[in-house]
Amino acid sequence: MLLTEILKTKKYINDPVYGSIPVNAVELELINTFAFQRLRGLRQLGRVDYVFPGAEHSRFVHSLGVLYIMQLMTNHLLETSGNVFKEKDAQKMRVAALLHDIGHYPLSHLGESVYGYCEEEEQSNIWGSFLSELSSRPSKIYQIASSHSKSAHHERLGEYIVCNCKEISSILEKYELVPQEIGAIFTGDIGSQNMIYSQLLHSSLDADRLDYLLRDSYQTGVRYGHVDLEYLIRLLMIVDNPNLVSADKKILACNKKGQYVVEHFLMSRYFHYSQIIYHKTNAAFEGLTKVIYTKLLHEKAFSYNSLKDIKDSVNNLDFIDFNDANLEVAMKQFNEKTVDPDFKLLYKMYSKRIRPKTVFNIKDMYSTSPRPQFSTLKWTLKRNPEVITEIVGSEKWGYQIVPLTIEKIRGEYSWDEAMNVESESLREAIRMYDIEDGKLNYLAVDKLSIINKLSNNKSEFIRIYVLDEMEDEKYKEIKQKIEALIQS
Repeated sequence: MLLTEILKTKKYINDPVYGSIPVNAVELELINTFAFQRLRGLRQLGRVDYVFPGAEHSRFVHSLGVLYIMQLMTNHLLETSGNVFKEKDAQKMRVAALLHDIGHYPLSHLGESVYGYCEEEEQSNIWGSFLSELSSRPSKIYQIASSHSKSAHHERLGEYIVCNCKEISSILEKYELVPQEIGAIFTGDIGSQNMIYSQLLHSSLDADRLDYLLRDSYQTGVRYGHVDLEYLIRLLMIVDNPNLVSADKKILACNKKGQYVVEHFLMSRYFHYSQIIYHKTNAAFEGLTKVIYTKLLHEKAFSYNSLKDIKDSVNNLDFIDFNDANLEVAMKQFNEKTVDPDFKLLYKMYSKRIRPKTVFNIKDMYSTSPRPQFSTLKWTLKRNPEVITEIVGSEKWGYQIVPLTIEKIRGEYSWDEAMNVESESLREAIRMYDIEDGKLNYLAVDKLSIINKLSNNKSEFIRIYVLDEMEDEKYKEIKQKIEALIQS
């Protein structure tokens, strides 16, 4: 079949954000696979709906949205790149966009963190037994609640599914697409060979980030994500970067005349993370849910208790059940038969939406290092958390440390200095191209950009929450003791 025939629209899918999304033959076949249909059962934002009730949208609709934005991007590049970007490139990128979240876990990033924690714990137990011949001790609740592991990254699982799920790989091969290459595009591994592919789906301004900013804002009712999508896409252009080590010197940049629109996008994304993703109530519920989820896997009470279980199931029709609903059924069933008082308490809080109390909150913004009080608390949480356990009077607490930056590289670098920054950060950072003088520069390095000033600073906050119901006076006492600790 000719590529022009493959690219023809076969169906339109209605969407509340974009109106309608056209899909072609290969995309329609991929959408109809059981592995992709599984995404209908995964919430895009985990339990953010406990804070913003409208946040019920799924990874399924998000993936369709990323496909739509990738269509806009690739259509623009096909028209403006002078045949540098071809139809075959467009088809690869559209398929990679559609499949980029195929490896997500129940409750999305929360589930990803739980499986990552369990993988690290298992490896630690194996090596601990080998080296010391001592059996491992059970994980402490605050360790589980505060974990933020990437050992089970959804993109790596997605790459495995694309390459090993026979239904998906056979469709790709039928249309002369290489599963390994599609996986390398959405993991970002393709960046060392093809910067344009990587930037379209794995950079500060990519199809994934654009859709979740627009869609999450729409669903939550928060207005931070209202960016000028069409104008942002019209700014994209393919230019040469002679500094690249690879043979292909082509990269993606934005026309400098639209700099303010790009700056607005980066600032909107910053506020999106600070006000929605890292909302204090959401953070506390996530900590509580991590403990429940992890205990469930420890007790082998779910159908998928390890990465191995997941990978062994990708060719079974039952894999479609690896979703939020079946996880919650497993939680409920285990709660009915367990005698674990901690699980029962936390499940009650989860099911009845009893919010864990945030007892301490501290924020800092700095260029080189945080103020002493902030550093003291951060060190205590990471190196000596038993001090907080003593203050709280139990192990049923957790914390969140969140560093927020507005761009991938700092604004204090010159163009030449920026080239020495870690390569993945360079690939992801936004570049601007001045048509009048033919100069290429990182947006963060441009001294006349507000992003230059903001990217020199890191905004970071720490929250400590208690996974237990206490009297108000006890919460106040905990706060006072932590304040005294960091002032000493």
